[in-house]
Amino acid sequence: MSSAEVPQVTFAKPEGASQEAYELWREQVANVSKHWVRLVTACNSKCVFCLDSDTPRDVFLPTEQIKAELRRGREEHDAWKVILSGGEASLHKDYVEIIRYAKEIGYGRIQTVTNGWKYADKDFYEACVQAGLQEITFSLHGHTPELHNRLTQHKGSFTRIVKAIRRAVLDPRMICSVDVVINKQNVAVLDRIVQLAIKLGVTEFDLLHVIPQAAGFTYRDLLFYNPREHLPVLRKVFRLGRHPRFVVWTNRFPVAYLEGMEDLIQDPHKMLDEVNGRRVHVRNYLDQGTPLSCRDPERCRHCFIESFCQTMDEIVAAQNEERVDVWRLDAPQAHPPDPLPYGARQVAVELPTGRGIPAHLQGQALRLSVAGDRFPPRVPEGSTVVARTEAQVLALAGSWPEGAADVVIELNRSTEQALRDRAGELQEAWGERLTLHQPTFEHLAATRKNDIRNLRAFFEAMPAGLRVGGLPACLIPGMTPVRRVRELPAWVFDARTGRPDIRQLTRWHVIDGYRSHSSRCDDCLLRSRCEGLHVNAVRDQGLGQLTPLVDGSEAERMVAHVTALHPEPLPRVADGRPAQAAAASLPGFEGPGGPVVDPLSLATDSRGRKRHKPRTVRWQEEA
Repeated sequence: MSSAEVPQVTFAKPEGASQEAYELWREQVANVSKHWVRLVTACNSKCVFCLDSDTPRDVFLPTEQIKAELRRGREEHDAWKVILSGGEASLHKDYVEIIRYAKEIGYGRIQTVTNGWKYADKDFYEACVQAGLQEITFSLHGHTPELHNRLTQHKGSFTRIVKAIRRAVLDPRMICSVDVVINKQNVAVLDRIVQLAIKLGVTEFDLLHVIPQAAGFTYRDLLFYNPREHLPVLRKVFRLGRHPRFVVWTNRFPVAYLEGMEDLIQDPHKMLDEVNGRRVHVRNYLDQGTPLSCRDPERCRHCFIESFCQTMDEIVAAQNEERVDVWRLDAPQAHPPDPLPYGARQVAVELPTGRGIPAHLQGQALRLSVAGDRFPPRVPEGSTVVARTEAQVLALAGSWPEGAADVVIELNRSTEQALRDRAGELQEAWGERLTLHQPTFEHLAATRKNDIRNLRAFFEAMPAGLRVGGLPACLIPGMTPVRRVRELPAWVFDARTGRPDIRQLTRWHVIDGYRSHSSRCDDCLLRSRCEGLHVNAVRDQGLGQLTPLVDGSEAERMVAHVTALHPEPLPRVADGRPAQAAAASLPGFEGPGGPVVDPLSLATDSRGRKRHKPRTVRWQEEA
C-alpha cells in the first residue's frame, strides 16, 4: 500500500496573512482527510462529562479488528491522518504496535487524544514516538489539581498530565496541543487554564463545548452553562487566536454565540466525524426506523449534531410523503429513474453547452443549468431554467426558452450587476415565474468567491415584490419569500442498497441544510418558522447582518408571507419532532438487510462485559 500523499497545506499558522487568507488556511487544515479509530472504551479517568460512559465499558478491541479499521480509512476514505482514540487509547496492550502499523500502511500523520497519564513515563512516550506518533492532544480541564482532578475523578491526574505536556512541548518531533471541555465548573476560569498551558509551552488549543451525551447529560445540572452569561471570559480566550503565535479552534461550540468571531466557527465538515461516531445508530435509523437512543428534546436542543438530525428527518419525511421537488443527476449522461423517486417532478442537470437537450432527457421536466452563455431555444415542457451568470441573465432577458415554465436566477457576484440593471424589466416580463435564489456552498472559499455582499442593501435597491428563496426574511426587505426547493442528489444514495449513504448524507447536510441563527434571533417574530442563514455565509459575512423582525410594517408584512408558507412552526428535532419511519430504497434496489450491530456490543458480549452504571459524583453529594 502506497504512502499517503502529503496534502497541499501548510500546517504552521501563516505569518502576516490577511484575515481572509487566515480563515481559508483554517479551512484547509480542518479538511485534511482524516480517520478516527477507537481502540478501547476503557479509561483510567472517570470524567464527569465523559461522552462514552453509556457505552459498554472496559472493551479492548481486538488488534486485528483495529488494523482492519485502519486499512478501511486508507482504502475507502483515502485518509492522510489518523486519530487514535478511546476511552484512553494508550491503555491498549498493543498500542505501540498499532501506531507502527498505521505508519507502515501509509498514514502521513498519526495523532492521539489523551488524558496524558501514561505519557508522563519517559520510556512509554519515547516508544510511541519511535513507532510513529507525531501529534498529541492533551485533555486539560483545570488550572489547579483540585479542579482538574475533580472533573476527571482521577487522583493525581493533574500532576501526570502537566509532566507529560512539558515533555511533549520540548520535543521538536512532536506537535502538541491542549483541549478543554468547557462546562459550568471551569468556564469562569477558562482563561487561567489556557494561561497555565501557555506557561507550559502550548500554542494550540481546542475548546470543546460540553454536550448532552452520556455522563454529560446525566450531570447536566453540574455541567451545562449559559454561554451568554460567560461571554467576557470566552471572548477573552477566543481572541487569543488573533495573536500570531497561537491557534484556537472551537469544537461543538454553538454558532449563535460566536457573533463577531465567526472565523472561530468550527468547520462544518467536523459534522462528518461526529456523525461517523454514531454511524451504527444512524444506519439503523435510516434502514430500520429505529430512533437514535439519544433522541430527547432536552438533549437535542443542546446537541451539536441536532442540525444534521433535522436535515436527515426532513429528507426521510420528504421520501415517505413523496414531496421531493427535484432529483439531481450525477452527470448529464446519467439516466433519471423512471418514474422519478419520492414524488420528484423535475430532474436537475447541468449541460456542458446550451445547444440542445440530450435524447434521454427529452420529455422530462428539467431544472436546467448550462455551462455556456445561452440556454437551448427549446426545453421540455414544465422545465425551470437556472441562470448563474450575467451573460445567461441577459440572454434570458431577450428570449424565453420555449417550454420553460419558470426561471430562477441565482444570486452571485456574476448576476448581481445584471439584476441591478434589469430587475424591473425582468419582473415585468416574467412576473411570478421569476424567482431569485440564494445558492449554498460546501466550502468557505466558494462562498467567499460567489456570495453577494450586503444582501439587505442589495434588496433595498430591487423592485418590491420579487420572489426570493434560500434566505431569512430579515435579509430580503420588500421582497416576497418563497419556500426552499427540496432537492435530493443521486450521489447521496448508496449504489448497493439504494438507501442514503451516511457520509454523503452528511456532506449534503453541509452543502444544503446546515444553517444557523444569531442568539439575537430568539426575539424575532419568525424565529420558529425561519431556518436561518447557511453556516458558510455566516462564517464569511457574519451573524451581525441578521436583524430580528420584532415590530413595524415590514415585520407584519413578512410575518403574513412566511406564515402563509408555513402555517405551523417548522417541526424540529429539538422541539420533540416525532421520529420518522424508514423510507423505501430507490426503485430497483433490494435495500439493506437486518439491523447493523455495534462492534462494541459484539466485543462486549464476547467478554461478558456490562454497560457502565452511572456513578455518584462526589461533590454532587457535598452540594
